[in-house]
Amino acid sequence: MGGEFGCRSLAPLGWLYMVQGIPYGLQDKFLPVQLRSIGLNYSSVSLLKLLLLPWIAKGIWAPVVEVYGGKQRWLLISTLGLGVSSLAGSMIAPDDVVSLGVMLLSLNLCSAVQDVAVDGMALQVLSDDQLSLGNTLQVVLYKVGCLVGGAGLSFLLMYSNWTVTFTILAFTYMVTSVWVCSLSFNRNISAGKVVGSKKYLSTEKTLHSHLHIERIFSIIKEVLSSTGTLWISLYVVLYKMGERGAINNMPLYLLDKGFPKESLSFWNGTVCQGLSVLGSIYGGVTLRKLQSDIRAVIMRYSIHRCILIFIECILIFLLDQHSNKESITTLHYISIASLCLLSFTSGVISTATFTFMMTKSRGCSPESQTSHYSLLASVEVAGKLIFASLAGFGIDSFGMFWTFSLFAFLSILPVLVIYIAPSHLYANIKQE
Repeated sequence: MGGEFGCRSLAPLGWLYMVQGIPYGLQDKFLPVQLRSIGLNYSSVSLLKLLLLPWIAKGIWAPVVEVYGGKQRWLLISTLGLGVSSLAGSMIAPDDVVSLGVMLLSLNLCSAVQDVAVDGMALQVLSDDQLSLGNTLQVVLYKVGCLVGGAGLSFLLMYSNWTVTFTILAFTYMVTSVWVCSLSFNRNISAGKVVGSKKYLSTEKTLHSHLHIERIFSIIKEVLSSTGTLWISLYVVLYKMGERGAINNMPLYLLDKGFPKESLSFWNGTVCQGLSVLGSIYGGVTLRKLQSDIRAVIMRYSIHRCILIFIECILIFLLDQHSNKESITTLHYISIASLCLLSFTSGVISTATFTFMMTKSRGCSPESQTSHYSLLASVEVAGKLIFASLAGFGIDSFGMFWTFSLFAFLSILPVLVIYIAPSHLYANIKQE
């Protein structure tokens, strides 16, 4: 019964993960190229990453979402908020950086709250043998949302205008809000959690008799004391630092070196994002193979990622040395090829990592699972955000080559963490 319900839940889970990925695609793929093309420096473009701060706070407010109002209410509020923010965005000027920042902050806040609710729903309704499939769906459709927010909105902008583009986005979120009202999460969650359901319901009755604040502190205590939390947190805070620095800044560097903006938007916003989606799908298929080991998959593709970032360092060095037009054109397309391969590798690693995180979160009590997973996700975003926000200052101060050398060094650190982490961390996480 749980498996049957989990399969029926994949469609709503997938759609919700997709719509919450749109703001990130807008911020990560579309706006940086546009703002750099009008002369904004690397430091200022990097500071846009600070608008992702609401995602870091997921681990703080996840217990609040769990205790006050429930997942469906917060899901409805956050989806409506995305619609209102998009509608407000349709009324601002595209070159008004401050207003753009306010709109992005609002979109990130609402999509982060939505993510807490959807993650909680996924943890409850998916059975153990559906975790790799569920996480593949999560990562893939979130990236499809990023593709819509990057290449999709760029395409709309080419054939309409800013107001029409964001009005269509607002309409999408409003329709989703109406659809959310028709979902019945409480019934679904209890149906999907067949194992231990009586114990869960009994716990719920007891907890409802206490003050809400006591429940929140109880959840936080369990989350922080869960076995392996510190090791996993160390890995997830490091595993995207070097990669995101390379993926975010290589396109801007190629733009400075004369690569056409329209071609760059196509390769970076469409092809690379599409390959990232394919990588996530491939990662999910790999994890579902008999005797597939999450640790081995993460280790193998993390090493591939290190090699690709080192190659990009060499390409930057060569581009800085050559002035011949034919040589520069050749180096441009080799650089694009390295970005494509890095995007595919990133997709594989993301699926494996999120499956790893969700598997460990399932070891907590039902009420604490959402908060534990949200904590790990917050740490993951913090690692990407803090470094990505400072990377532009490094480029402006020390140059692209030395900053990319730092990216390459940082990409080695998660490999070392996975290698030296205690073996019990990987117990019972083979996908069978």
